[in-house]
Amino acid sequence: MTRTPLAYNLSFATPAFVGDAAQQAQWRTPPIKALIRQWWRVVKAPQVGFSVDGPDGLREAENNLFGSASDNNSHQSLVKLRLKDWAAGQLSNTAWPRREIGQIQVGQGRVRADVYLGFGPIAPASRNLGRPEPTVERLAIDPQANQRNELSVLFARTVTGSQIDEVRQAIRLASWFGGIGSRSRNGWGSITFQGNSIPRLPPSPNDLTAYCQPFRGCFTADRDWPHAIGKDDLGPLVWVGRKDGATFRNWREAVFFLATLRRDIRAAAKHFGRNEDISANQLIAYPVTKANNRRWGNDERIAGSLRLKVVETGQGLVPVAVHLPCAVPRILFDKLSSSDQQWINRYQIDIWAAIHQNIGKMMNRLGAPK
Repeated sequence: MTRTPLAYNLSFATPAFVGDAAQQAQWRTPPIKALIRQWWRVVKAPQVGFSVDGPDGLREAENNLFGSASDNNSHQSLVKLRLKDWAAGQLSNTAWPRREIGQIQVGQGRVRADVYLGFGPIAPASRNLGRPEPTVERLAIDPQANQRNELSVLFARTVTGSQIDEVRQAIRLASWFGGIGSRSRNGWGSITFQGNSIPRLPPSPNDLTAYCQPFRGCFTADRDWPHAIGKDDLGPLVWVGRKDGATFRNWREAVFFLATLRRDIRAAAKHFGRNEDISANQLIAYPVTKANNRRWGNDERIAGSLRLKVVETGQGLVPVAVHLPCAVPRILFDKLSSSDQQWINRYQIDIWAAIHQNIGKMMNRLGAPK
């Protein structure tokens, strides 16, 4: 590694559930590298015509740069990450600020906002049945404990200037829209990369043009992966900040807002109902609590294509949402009945359009007049 490294200061705006081998929070390079690779695909995909396989496809380019463990072409990554320290998380279950977060109305009941947004890493009170907290705690990296870090991105001497620029662009997108750890697409583990002239928030829609594709064309069978930021007549499907322009004083307020937003998004989708085995909310992400799909079972997954994030701007915390629209994964689509497949093809664009409209009621569209 002889190229001049890229250097960044890292911090979190919300607690991060980044598990080590014992599933305890710790600063680690693998999830950071995975996040960079996710956004690198968005940067690189247009250059290869969104082709995944083949001699000039995305997979080959990714393997060449980030390494491959295949039997036929195994080689090390040309990109290495180094953290200044690998400190463990400090926010424990017993110190979790339950009473400061608040509850949201969901159906006929009320749910703590952090549980609704982070079910799994965050156990509801009913899980303990009134007993004391479990003795084995799951820790999180605490954004308020000043747990910051320094990242160096190093390149092999064979890496080209254009490849370095692609990684730099991917890190910009990751800083604006990315998170790491469990439930990061719901806003947990919202990470910021400071350095190399990255603004805290995307300055304008023009900064995203190269990474956008028309929303309605993103649902073809060969686009069943998050390949681009969607755009419509108003520009990129990116929302920044609350409608009233106010910022949040702490991550608890931000989590409450995101939980409310997610609840309202799912309510908007529910208006489209369901067909035989598929429901509108299953297109947002799968599995869905109390809405199983018998063709998919409990083990299949659809990762959310709508990403929520919290960004520390210096004047307070700001919510961010971005949609990377894509088709239902082909392997899952093929398991559905013909009737359910037709239902998806008929309604999925309308479902997402309704969701976009709902987000617009709570957040400001990037570049739209205030």
